[in-house]
Amino acid sequence: MSTTPPERPYDAWLERHAEVLANGRKPAFQTLSGLTIEPVYTPDHLAREGWDQERDVGLPGEQPYTRGFTPSGYRAQLWKTEMYAGFGSAEDANQRYRYLMAQGTTGGISIALDLPTQIGYDSDHEMARDEVGQIGVALTSLDDVERVFDGIPLEKVGHIFSTANAIGPIVCAWLLALYEKRGTPTGDCIVQLQNDPIKEYVARGTQFLPIDAALKLTTDMIQHCRTAAPEWLPISVSGSHMKQAGASCVQEAAFTICNGIAYVESCLARGMQIDDFGHVLELHFCTEMDFFEEVAKYRAVRKVWTRLVRERFGGTTERAQHFRLHAATSGRPLTAQQPLNNIARITLQALAQILGGCEQTRTASFDEALGIPTQEAARTSIRANQIIAYESGVPDTVDPLGGSYFVEHLTLQYVQRIDAIIEEVDRMGGALEAVRQGYYQRALSEGAYREACAIESGEQVVVGVNRYQDNEPAPMPTFKVDPTAAERQVAKLQAVRARRDGQAVERTLARLKADCAAGANVMPALLECVKVYATIGEIADVWREVFGVYVPEAVRF
Repeated sequence: MSTTPPERPYDAWLERHAEVLANGRKPAFQTLSGLTIEPVYTPDHLAREGWDQERDVGLPGEQPYTRGFTPSGYRAQLWKTEMYAGFGSAEDANQRYRYLMAQGTTGGISIALDLPTQIGYDSDHEMARDEVGQIGVALTSLDDVERVFDGIPLEKVGHIFSTANAIGPIVCAWLLALYEKRGTPTGDCIVQLQNDPIKEYVARGTQFLPIDAALKLTTDMIQHCRTAAPEWLPISVSGSHMKQAGASCVQEAAFTICNGIAYVESCLARGMQIDDFGHVLELHFCTEMDFFEEVAKYRAVRKVWTRLVRERFGGTTERAQHFRLHAATSGRPLTAQQPLNNIARITLQALAQILGGCEQTRTASFDEALGIPTQEAARTSIRANQIIAYESGVPDTVDPLGGSYFVEHLTLQYVQRIDAIIEEVDRMGGALEAVRQGYYQRALSEGAYREACAIESGEQVVVGVNRYQDNEPAPMPTFKVDPTAAERQVAKLQAVRARRDGQAVERTLARLKADCAAGANVMPALLECVKVYATIGEIADVWREVFGVYVPEAVRF
C-alpha cells in the first residue's frame, strides 16, 4: 500500500498554472507586515495549520470571541463614531464640539490637548511659548474644563475621551470635579481616558516622569475609578501611536497587548481582581491601508486578549473578557498631495475596522496632512461612517468576512505572531524592561526606515506621491487657529490665579506632595487640588519634585 500522501488540490492547481503564476506584477506579494500572500486560499491552507472552526472561530458572542463579543454585532447597535478635535482656547474647542455633535457624531466628545497641557506646563510657562492651542485645546485648570463644556449637557454627550497620558490622573480629577459641581451621576456620561504612558516613551513623546512613577500614577487612577466612577474606562492601551511611528500591523497588536499586560499586572499587585475591572479596559489601535490584514488584526486581538484574561490573569467571568475594542483611521497614510484622495483612504480604513468588529471608531479627516481639520473635512468623515452604516448593508450580518479562507489564514498567522512577541517581551522582564532595553524603539525605527525606503524607491505605491502625481497642486483651504487664542488663554489663566484662594492651593498641593512621597494613591489629593483651581503646571511640578524627571537612556540601534 502506498505511503505517499495524496496530492492536495491546491498543490495540483499551482502545478497546472505555474507558468502563468510566475509572471506576477510584483516580485513578491506580502502584507505590509511581511506575511506572504498566496495566489489563492483554499481549505487546504487552513487544514495544514490545524485550523478548527469551533475552536478558532466559533460563533459571535461566544469564545474564543474571534467573531465579536455580542451575538447580534451591529444589528442591535451600530459602532460609535467620534471625531478627535480641539484647538485654541476652551471657547474655541467648545464651538467645534457643538458643531460635530450637530452633524451626527455618536461617540461623544473626543478632546485633543495641546502639547503644553500634555506635558504638564501652564500656558504662560516659557516652555509653552508658540505651542499654546496649536495641536489641541489648552487646558490649565478646572476653569478651562468648565468652559469647554459650557452649555453642553453631559448626559446628552454620552461619552468623553481625551489623549491624556502622563497627565491622565489630573484630567480624571478635573472631570470628577465637573460632574460633582453639576450634580451629574458618573454613569450618565462615560469618561474614557487614554492614561497609557508606557507607549509615550517609545512613540509619542509626552512623558516627563520616570516610567515607574508614570505606571504608579496610572494604576492609582484605575484603582480610584473602580469606586468613584465604576462605569468609566480609566485606560485605553494604545497601539496607534506605535503603528504611526513605524510598527508593523503585527507589532502594533503585540506591543499593545504587552503594555496591557503590564498595566493589568500592576493592578493585580494592588490586590485588584481582573473580574472586577477587565470590562472597563480598552485596547485602541489604528487602521491603515492593508485592508484584509487590518480585519484579521482585530479578530486576532480579541482572541488573544480574552485568552490572557482567562489563563494568565485568572478571569472567571465573560464580563471580564469583554474589553472595549476601539480603533481610529490613521492619519499617517494621508497625503498633502491630492488631499481629496484621502477620502477614499479614510473610507477603506473605516470599513476595515468595522468589518473587524470594533465597537467605537475615530475617523481622520481628508485635510489632516495639511493641518487641523476644517469643518467641511470633519463633516465628510462623519458622512463616510453614516454611508457605511445606512447604505452599504455591511452591518446587517455579524462578521461577514468570517469563513473567508484568506481572512481566517491571516487571523491564525496573527495569533501565532502576537503570541511569539509576548513570549519575547516576557523573557526580557515585561513591557517596562522592553522599553528600557530599546526593544520597541528599535522595531519602530527599523519599520519606519523600511517603509520610507519602499516609498522612495516606488516599491510601495502611494497614489499622488510617487505615482500619478499632478504637476500643479490644487488649492485647498486650510484651518488656522485664531492668533489671539494664546493671548486669551494666558489672560484667563492669570485671572483664575488672581481670584482663587491661594492658601487653599498651597494646602492642597502640600497634601499631594506628602501623599506622593508616602506612596499613597494620589487621586483623593488631586481632587482637592483641582477643586481649588490649582493649575496643571503646579500639580505636575509637585510630581517632578517628588518622583524626578524622565531622562532618556541611550538606545543602541
